[in-house]
Amino acid sequence: MIEVSGMKFPLDRKYYTKNGAHIWLSVEDDIVKIGMDAFATEMTGLLTFLTITKKEVKSGDAIGSFESAKFVSRLFSPIDGEIVAINEMAMKNPRMVNEKPYDSWLVAIKPDNIENALNSEHILGTEEEISSWISQEMKRLEEE
Repeated sequence: MIEVSGMKFPLDRKYYTKNGAHIWLSVEDDIVKIGMDAFATEMTGLLTFLTITKKEVKSGDAIGSFESAKFVSRLFSPIDGEIVAINEMAMKNPRMVNEKPYDSWLVAIKPDNIENALNSEHILGTEEEISSWISQEMKRLEEE
């Protein structure tokens, strides 16, 4: 676990960064569970709505959306594959994602190719990569 700007990021998973996405990935056997990281839940505020709209997914494509009092945004898939499970508890109670972002997965995806899926330039996994990325994101927000 590392902490950057008061936000925690477990090192037992990877993080998808393309197009400002803040999605974590956790591999369990041949399934990849994904969820929103601490940065996403902190910046969006209390979530009021989550939806998943696709079954077949491609890396970088919107798979659903989320809403808070602050804004509406899309959820992006970090990998190619098929959604095999949706966390219905999170869909019905989105605030659980705010409360425990790393325990509240959103979807489980069976990747087309697990090795290729995790070797994207937009997927980070080391402490140094994650720390640098979050520091850059904080700087970007301060400049806006």
